[in-house]
Amino acid sequence: MIELERAVKPAYLTDKKTAELTAKFKTSRKSVWNHDQIKGPLLASSYGKCAYCECRLSKESNYMEVEHFEDKHHNPDKVVMWNNLLPSCKKCNGAKGTHDVTSEPIINPYDDDPREHLLWRLYRFRGKTPKGKNTIDVTDLNNSTRLVLSRFEIGEKISELIEMAWDRFSHYKVNPNTRAKNKLLGIVEGILTECQPNSSYSASTSTIVFTDDDFSKLVSALKQEALWTDDLERLYKLSESLVLECA
Repeated sequence: MIELERAVKPAYLTDKKTAELTAKFKTSRKSVWNHDQIKGPLLASSYGKCAYCECRLSKESNYMEVEHFEDKHHNPDKVVMWNNLLPSCKKCNGAKGTHDVTSEPIINPYDDDPREHLLWRLYRFRGKTPKGKNTIDVTDLNNSTRLVLSRFEIGEKISELIEMAWDRFSHYKVNPNTRAKNKLLGIVEGILTECQPNSSYSASTSTIVFTDDDFSKLVSALKQEALWTDDLERLYKLSESLVLECA
């Protein structure tokens, strides 16, 4: 989970339209929020990912649902209130259900920085605060099959890429030509690209990368050889801003 910036309320949700849709929901209890002018801006604001688990919502198995932070059961007046809506995958939305966030708060990534509430240990999130622990439990963020395994697979992929980068670095040291340099930097750029906010599971990936001693040594070696570029530094800084504290 990463901190998100809420998009400007869409023009579609005028005060009149909001009142109309809210009244319609209260009468019929049918969905009034599955509108492209609501779903589109929500999805864009989360980089196309679930606001909770960060899975990609463009995949066929992970379609987007409009999630009501304050649930519809307890807060029917907020069913189309813009600040109450989040993009979610079906699994996270289903796990959260009718949980009352007022009596038992959880992280809202549009209002909270998850790094203040979550810790990382062995591909699993840990609660740094009661709100963090509640979030893990309520949205099932440590589901072994769906999420912990995915994080482990990411970790394995990252380890392979870092090892490959070191091999490329060794080749470059022996034969420092442009082709060898570009192949080396391409792998490093690829690693950091996996850690960007628009990448799936970017909080997990960033934490895995930035807690890997071999990657830290690789960055130092590239800087010593004057191979570190401004583009890599930009990617590095943005990735670093997502890293979770380890438990």
